[in-house]
Amino acid sequence: MSHTTEGLDDLSQLAIQLKSTVANADVTEANMAVLAFDAKVARWLADRFPESGLIADWGSNPAIDLGSPLERPSQFMRGLAQISIDQRLTWLSSLPTKVQLRRLSVPAQINAESANVGRREVKLQSTTSRAIVDPQRIARLSEIQSATFDLTKLIRLCEELNIAFATESYLAMAMLTRAIIDHVPPIFGVMNFGAVASNYSGPASFKKEMKNLETTARNVADIHLHGHIRKKESLPTIAQVDASNSLDLLLAEIETILG
Repeated sequence: MSHTTEGLDDLSQLAIQLKSTVANADVTEANMAVLAFDAKVARWLADRFPESGLIADWGSNPAIDLGSPLERPSQFMRGLAQISIDQRLTWLSSLPTKVQLRRLSVPAQINAESANVGRREVKLQSTTSRAIVDPQRIARLSEIQSATFDLTKLIRLCEELNIAFATESYLAMAMLTRAIIDHVPPIFGVMNFGAVASNYSGPASFKKEMKNLETTARNVADIHLHGHIRKKESLPTIAQVDASNSLDLLLAEIETILG
């Protein structure tokens, strides 16, 4: 086990002792013991895993309260308290896996979680991030009723681009951005995006952003799509694949044309 989890067995032993305390001690002693234990674990997490989110995760365990010191808790209440301590023990036993997963990228986390539980399917955990394509933009595109163009695929590409960003799937982001710019030229009355960047009768600033998509975004995607395997590789960062500003201008123009 990593040195970062040194002391974990001691905490687990304290949790086992805490079960005995809540089963037999008076209310005040039991409640104070629970608070002291939870605080001890929180301090231990803060020392070893700062800025990891583990303290908040630990704090989400069910509260344990045997009631007023003036009342004698029922065996049922003591039993519920012991179940909550068992949940804390389960949390502590899973901590090495939690620590390992937090060291991985999001795609690696997802695969590691699936392998850890013996799954043959991929399980996406709750992930929060900003949107590469504004959800309001997607919603407005979804409302467009065009007799000429079906936007179903375009909308799905935008949704998958947001998913790719949320899961740090930067290779997929580059490829999805290219798929979008290759998909939409007929809306502008041309057959390829180069013509959109060069010939569309929009403002000069709009053309400049479209040229950014046609050159930079396309070239980045081509590098990752067509590059052969090498002795050493370097994966893209978000700075390399984020074309969100230019892409939003493109989608806004499509909204204007078809809306």
